[in-house]
Amino acid sequence: MRIFGAFKAATLIILILGLAMPILAQDDKPLSKREARRYIQAGDKALKEDKLAEAGGLFLRVLTDFPDDGDSRLKLARIYRGLEEWRNAATAYALAAEHLDGDKEQAECYEGMTIGYSRSADYAKAVEVGRKAMEMNPDSVDVAIGLAMGLAKTGQLDEAAEIAAKALELAPDNAFAHNMLGEAALANGNRGEAKASFQKALELDPNTAEAHAGLAEVLFAEEDFAGAVESASTALTLNDELTRAYGIRGKANNSLGNSTLAQSDLAMAITVNPNDPDANLAYAQVYHSQENLGMATTYYEKAVQLNPNLLVAYSALGEIYVGQQKFPQLGQVMQQLIAADPDNAEGHLYLGVSHEAAKNTADALAEFSKAAELDDNLAEAHYRKGRLLRTQKQTAEGLVALQKAESLDSGNADYLTELGIAHYESQQLQPAIEALEKAVMSPEYSNALGWAYYGVTLKDSQRYTEAAENFQKAIEAFPNYGLAHWGLAWSAFGQISAGCPCTPEDDALVALIVDHSAKATEYGVNDPGLQERSDILGRGEKIK
Repeated sequence: MRIFGAFKAATLIILILGLAMPILAQDDKPLSKREARRYIQAGDKALKEDKLAEAGGLFLRVLTDFPDDGDSRLKLARIYRGLEEWRNAATAYALAAEHLDGDKEQAECYEGMTIGYSRSADYAKAVEVGRKAMEMNPDSVDVAIGLAMGLAKTGQLDEAAEIAAKALELAPDNAFAHNMLGEAALANGNRGEAKASFQKALELDPNTAEAHAGLAEVLFAEEDFAGAVESASTALTLNDELTRAYGIRGKANNSLGNSTLAQSDLAMAITVNPNDPDANLAYAQVYHSQENLGMATTYYEKAVQLNPNLLVAYSALGEIYVGQQKFPQLGQVMQQLIAADPDNAEGHLYLGVSHEAAKNTADALAEFSKAAELDDNLAEAHYRKGRLLRTQKQTAEGLVALQKAESLDSGNADYLTELGIAHYESQQLQPAIEALEKAVMSPEYSNALGWAYYGVTLKDSQRYTEAAENFQKAIEAFPNYGLAHWGLAWSAFGQISAGCPCTPEDDALVALIVDHSAKATEYGVNDPGLQERSDILGRGEKIK
């Protein structure tokens, strides 16, 4: 990595003082104006000789005692820019702007801030200063590139593409301008256009590290993980501080099963720039894929804190919070997502889930309906809407929504269960049997509600033995389920012929009726007709 940075300034100054001993002060006392001028002269000389690190140390020493020296601040900012110390450059240009009044100097400072913030992944700040920089520097390719990058990364995609196109107008053969056009296309989901732009950038300048990193991201999305590793590695050979390339290579290595290499890459990305939102997102995605949800949550939260427009991070957090039943947190995050993207269907879906958990039924139904309206193919939105309508006794409307959900995700056991119940409640017995049979036959099915309602449909079809088997499964899954005990008692009764009990098998059925009738009452299902029959059979009388 590059050796120059603000955190090494003190050591660097000591080294420079040793080199410049004949003409510069030799202690740490505050500099006089005369001594400061000598430092500035020495710094200017070092600049002419392209000794950027040495010059930087000299100007830093002057600014220690003369913090209002705008000219020295601007020279220091230029040095950081020349050394590609982007975060330091942005900060230095911002400080220089505070201490300089000339229009030309202000224009340079805002250009430098735009480039520094965009290249150090502070995209919101790049947009903030970039707009002003464009007014001051309408013909600056660097400003257009930096602003376009910030716009693309903060979700302002149409404007990003417009500014990137402007950069190409200003410099058709500028590799980084083509790279920026690729970034705008990639952010907008146009992988083919992005790939062509990155390849054009590399054709113009094979050493454009950012274009190699962008191409790696496209290859990763295309599931060419080996190619993504290769492109990201090339990018890092050219620029070993490119956090995005570490992140992409880490995700690609993880997908290839190289978990140790993946962790190394992602740790490096965070080390190089802990405030890079894309690096934090990449770390979160790898942890998520490894089912380390605690760490995934930490890095997703950090990513959206750094860049509120990382919509994929919000969606991932929503998925995790739903699984962990952290519904208040889910609601907060989804409100942030909707604020950033009002038409995000998943955001409305998950906000509805949080409302439903808080028993805000009307709000939940409104959000599920909105999600389904925004994305008619979002099966989960139709399912949750249908289920909620059914439980609110709006059975006909609920049935329509549940049929839509099942058509979008055929074979989903949860969808089939709710669909079967809605058919049953609509007095459509055969469709109910068909849906519930598919549901309970699903591998590893464990829904007591589904078994119980399948039992009810079978009982009503006088298929008592099959009904009893499903009621028993419901009870095994949920022992306190009153409906299942009620159904099992009635299914046992249905298996005894008139004039009986007559056999030991009938006696066993009577015992079931007495036992489960009592349990049904205990667990909240009161059926006087069942209780009467239980009492009669319990006294040893026969069915008339």
